Amino acid sequence: MMNGNNAQTSPADDVSVELGMVSNEGVRFDKKHSRIHLVSSWWLALSRSAPEGIGVSGIKYILVSRESRCRRMGWLCILTLALTAFICITAERAIYYSTFPLSVDISSNVTADGLTFPKVIICNFNSFVKSKTQARPAMDKLLRIYENTHYNSNETILLTQEELTHLRNVNTTQMFEELKHQKEDMFIRVVFNGVPVSLDDIIPVATTFGRCYQINDGQNGRQLLNSSVAGVSFGLSLILNTEQDEYYYNTYLKDSAGFSIQLLDQDETSDLHVRGFQVGPGTSADVSITAKQQNYAKPPYGGCGERKLQYFDKYSRIKCLLECMTHTVIEACGCRSPALPGNASVCDPITIGTCANAVFEEITSTHHAELCQCPMNCEERDFPVSVSTAKYPSAFRAGLLEKYISEGLLDNISFKSANLSVIETLWLSIFISVISVRR
Repeated sequence: MMNGNNAQTSPADDVSVELGMVSNEGVRFDKKHSRIHLVSSWWLALSRSAPEGIGVSGIKYILVSRESRCRRMGWLCILTLALTAFICITAERAIYYSTFPLSVDISSNVTADGLTFPKVIICNFNSFVKSKTQARPAMDKLLRIYENTHYNSNETILLTQEELTHLRNVNTTQMFEELKHQKEDMFIRVVFNGVPVSLDDIIPVATTFGRCYQINDGQNGRQLLNSSVAGVSFGLSLILNTEQDEYYYNTYLKDSAGFSIQLLDQDETSDLHVRGFQVGPGTSADVSITAKQQNYAKPPYGGCGERKLQYFDKYSRIKCLLECMTHTVIEACGCRSPALPGNASVCDPITIGTCANAVFEEITSTHHAELCQCPMNCEERDFPVSVSTAKYPSAFRAGLLEKYISEGLLDNISFKSANLSVIETLWLSIFISVISVRR
């Protein structure tokens, strides 16, 4: 019974409530125990049945408890090594892929219309003709002075004030042209594919090797030579006269006799110090060439590229290095040598001998190219050569040729010099071995 706000219960009611609470707690305990039992049973069943269902070889033998300990340890070592190797190989391939690797494709394309013959640059080792140089006493003394600074420092040669004034004011480019070997004396016979090549198509050119001549430059409307058939008979055949009796002192200090020759694309500039080959007098040389087109990858896959040049329209690494050399010589000497491009004034012979040549020697003997920042051009046409030589002429033919020359029995296409000594000549045949372009 209840009286007001106070609740009163009978003893029977108290017992009933207490029993109810005990009954509820008993139910909660049973549910909790049931959940724990079910979870533990599930994990136990999974741990016993899962290894049997794993398809990866070796793992189930590690996890199954009924296997022997030795077998489980053996499989653990094997799988550990395999996993380590997998991770290492995957990481190495990922690193390699991040370097942007390239595959190189080489193909040979045969052209039905033939190939354009390369530009040929020919330089006599001797830069100044003896008889012409001795006729200029000031220049003769200057060459002797330059020679003595390298070989005979005990001998003193002095220039007079008049000679100094003359050399300071002389036109260096014109004087060097007058003192070099003339093409009428040097080129005895020039034939391409059986057809004589005119001397008008042999053009003088200034190079870092000296004053040279080039054939097949394609400039000023001159028609390019084309080879449609491979072989010696369809290439360029030359007989060159070294004129050793006219060899003299030179600023390049070359001691050999003969010619330096380079084959290059019509758009390229000569670099005889790197890519030229040499042939000497008294030999017959067969030069077999192939055309090779090289295409390099741009960053990030490769290191080729280009930059705007100041003195050339089309970029190449050789042209870039020449410009860099020009800037270096101008900075050191205040002028440039005749072989270098640019609009700066040409150095006088004294400055060339005392400054420009010294800078050039330093550039070629050091890693100056790395400072020029001239990347490899992405496209390059090259002409690898294979040279084979033999003695020319034979002792028997030498006597006959001397007789034919003295009696005037050879036409002026074959020999243009009546007082030619055949032992000073060089027979040079340049031909394409395969009418195709290797890419």
